[in-house]
Amino acid sequence: MYLSMVDDFFVISLFFAIAILLKRFIPFLKKIVIPNSILAGFIGFLLGPNLLNFVKLDIDGLGRLIYHLMAIGFIALSLRKVSFNGKPRFFGAALIIVGTYLFQGILGVSVGFILHFIDRSFSPEIGFMIPLGFGQGPGQAYSIGMQWENLGLHSGGAIGLAVAAAGFGWATLGGIIILNLLLAKWKKSRERVMIEKKAIEVQDYEFSDMDGLTIQLVIIGVIYAITYLFLNAVGFVLEPLGNIGHTFATVLWGFHFVFGAIFGIVFRNIYSYLKSKDIAKENYLNNFLLQRIAGGVFDFMVAASISAVSLERIQKEFWGIFIMTFIVGVFTYLFIMKITKRMYKHHEVENRIAFYGMLTGTISTGMALLREVDPAFESGAAENLVFGSGFSIFIGIPLIAVLNLPALSISTGNTMYSVYAFVVMLIYGGILYLLGRRIVRDRKT
Repeated sequence: MYLSMVDDFFVISLFFAIAILLKRFIPFLKKIVIPNSILAGFIGFLLGPNLLNFVKLDIDGLGRLIYHLMAIGFIALSLRKVSFNGKPRFFGAALIIVGTYLFQGILGVSVGFILHFIDRSFSPEIGFMIPLGFGQGPGQAYSIGMQWENLGLHSGGAIGLAVAAAGFGWATLGGIIILNLLLAKWKKSRERVMIEKKAIEVQDYEFSDMDGLTIQLVIIGVIYAITYLFLNAVGFVLEPLGNIGHTFATVLWGFHFVFGAIFGIVFRNIYSYLKSKDIAKENYLNNFLLQRIAGGVFDFMVAASISAVSLERIQKEFWGIFIMTFIVGVFTYLFIMKITKRMYKHHEVENRIAFYGMLTGTISTGMALLREVDPAFESGAAENLVFGSGFSIFIGIPLIAVLNLPALSISTGNTMYSVYAFVVMLIYGGILYLLGRRIVRDRKT
């Protein structure tokens, strides 16, 4: 396993090298804004086992690599000391995330029922997979799809992966198009000037007993170990609850990066207190080095995420999935644009780009797009993504319960269970809408 991960690291580095050369010598790539990490991921997707099969990639190994890099990157971000222009509103961010899940689910199921009316062989329950594949990524979509496949849904696992792949397409290709249109608008209206890349001279942070970069990595490693032990302890406590406890513990492991970031913030605050009391003598935490670690980790994570998308044969449902994901992809951007304009007074575009990248792909694609408009993660949008995801766990609990209804519909053949689930999503969406309007009215950010 470890040799495979090392091999994948070298291969992804090669994809980055090709991407840099292509952007250097191809005029078209010079004119558009496309993150090197996304371009490297497309190169991996093209050369890997999905298409040309020129390069051998361990897809499962890439998945494990992505999983750990996500936690490392967000722990590094949480350890920084950052001053925001305007306070971040993490509860509002959670409402955006869960609200978008509901919007995608309602729209997806609506299209699913229309397609079912046209073609009775098309299952409307596929619409419930849209928020899983778009917002949660291939892992969650495949897991739920396989469970539903065991209950009777044709090619459920493959459908989940196909929906996630479509989401990646909207997050990357769609995100790049939107990003370039926004930047062109900024330049034309002179509302914003592109940040030029420049050399930065910094102090060399070394100490008598350890290199400065090593110290940052050690602290990140310790916090990750604490996160691992905490989630294991929670799983042990929930074990007596049976299937419910196991399901909830599994969901928590899926948000391990959120808990890592929380422990990182706690560590940062404790360390700052000890430093203020002169108990801690050295200022070991360094924003510049932590930023470099987070930036490098997110670059590799995005490239690996796109390279690892696995396509399955879904001949029977292909056109239905294409129509459904196309409609949801377009309207997801319009929905996020409207809701971020209401929620954020400062850095609205940064948050719009970040949320769109995350809620069509994964949090890594959201971070990749965000870096093009907020290179140093100073807008607070990155924190809105990670901590908004944490709050969304609790706000989105009813959605986890709703997923049991389409499962009953598949196992019994009674589509009324899916109708009930659709109605519950509408009611819950209305509640969140009223709550969001009250937040915006009370305190605009």
